Amino acid sequence: MASSTFFFSDLLSGERLGWVGETLRASRATGHLNTTVFLTGDALYSLVDARTRDSWRALAERDGIRIVADGDELELHGLQGPVASGSPWVTVAGSQDEAPFWQSLVSSLAVAWKGTKEAGFLLCEGPYMSRVTVYMVRFLSAVQAGSLSPELYTYLDGVHALHNGQRPSEFENIGRAIAAISASAVQAGRDPWFAACSRCATARGYYQMNPGTGFCEPASAIEEIAIRPLKEILSRFSGNLPVVSSASGDVVPEALQKDRVPRLVIFIARPPYCAEWTFGGLSLALAAAMGGIPATVVFIEDGVYALHGSHQVPANDKVFNVQEMIAVTTDVPDLEYFVHGPSLEGRGVDLSPGFPMIPRIGNEDLARELLKAEREGAASRLIFF
Repeated sequence: MASSTFFFSDLLSGERLGWVGETLRASRATGHLNTTVFLTGDALYSLVDARTRDSWRALAERDGIRIVADGDELELHGLQGPVASGSPWVTVAGSQDEAPFWQSLVSSLAVAWKGTKEAGFLLCEGPYMSRVTVYMVRFLSAVQAGSLSPELYTYLDGVHALHNGQRPSEFENIGRAIAAISASAVQAGRDPWFAACSRCATARGYYQMNPGTGFCEPASAIEEIAIRPLKEILSRFSGNLPVVSSASGDVVPEALQKDRVPRLVIFIARPPYCAEWTFGGLSLALAAAMGGIPATVVFIEDGVYALHGSHQVPANDKVFNVQEMIAVTTDVPDLEYFVHGPSLEGRGVDLSPGFPMIPRIGNEDLARELLKAEREGAASRLIFF
């Protein structure tokens, strides 16, 4: 038997609920999986949206699947009443009978990841433009309160959280909150580990060359977050600790073997170029595989456009050609690529002829991939890009 925990804070489409539900159904058919889904932020709208609420109801009616909603965020979004009256199958964390949402999430993860002493958050969104940074603070505060050591990995726009001198007039000060969590952990005798990806930090001006020393140094950065190479950040992923992101999940076997490195499963779910998500997800998977962490990349939903057509970068554009990146890494040990067939079919597109080596999989195949590490006594981390 294995346990699975999903966490969603972004808008959830009917398509995602469809394939997640079918994948969980296929996993349950093997008798292997109990699942808890935690929802906060914009993901809560899917509980009342006519396009998605029936999918949630169908999931919740299956044995071994539990849906938990953030009571505080339900109130903020004006959804407390509609969910209470129309979705009795949802557990509202923070109600009189339930522990607060973030405490419930951390407790669930700690039970699954037996004996863990840490819990981490992979932050890819910047502060103030995105409320995900607030969820990161809530999660790490609950980690600290749960007597675990908090870990923060900032990546892509998440590195903006390390900016020194943040002074928002209307929002929670993220830099100050990170400093407070770090100080509280140290005072309690724990070892917080907060890091920013050096490539992302350099691109955004937080890591600059000092002409006097000839070395790169942090610039305008709070001292609680160290700027480190991505491979150092990913070394933390080799350990058996839970890692949450804005959209993430895990599969943890009951007989977890702590000497086994967890598999990293990256879902590329967005189009390839107008944002850094696809390049960031591919870079993370490649760095993990080269660092000894088995990695699987699944192109799914709008992520299948990365494999459609023939991408040609204009001569005056410095954007990275993701198809070239994929093509030259298909033979990297410990790195696997798959494309979700139903996502292609639903969009009426097909693979570029240049990618015959990438297997097309359905939901039952995907379920087997997610349970592959579990059968070997290892956990799997699932992160959506």
